[in-house]
Amino acid sequence: MSDLIPDGYTPWQPASPYMKHLNQLGAIHWREADDAFGVRVTQDHGNQVGVAHGGFLATIADCVLGQVIVRHSGKSVVTVQLGVEYLNGVKEGDWLEARVHIDKPGKRLIHATCIMEVAGRGVLKANAVFAVIGESAPPGQSFDG
Repeated sequence: MSDLIPDGYTPWQPASPYMKHLNQLGAIHWREADDAFGVRVTQDHGNQVGVAHGGFLATIADCVLGQVIVRHSGKSVVTVQLGVEYLNGVKEGDWLEARVHIDKPGKRLIHATCIMEVAGRGVLKANAVFAVIGESAPPGQSFDG
């Protein structure tokens, strides 16, 4: 299993206690150039059949969606709907990448999609709706779901 992190990624420092805890299982990384997030999947992320647990993948999608929306909108948001489609299994050692597209920015609701891939192969698609609850945290603080 490779522990290498691809070029351009730096460790992401989440602000929420839950994401800090999750980050202890395997650091989530961020690449500013294209707003991509990534994580090296470890045995700790697995389920009883040897692939990454669906709850882990959904959590990453939810938090990445929130982070990108806040960064681009300047608004604090909360998830009001998250639909997840699991397309392929993710194995120990895989480098999982997540990218977000904001489908419809609105004043009260923001619709977005997260696509996760391993080596160019789609593994998860998440469609989400976030409610705007106010202005985002001051610079230096990040919101992460």
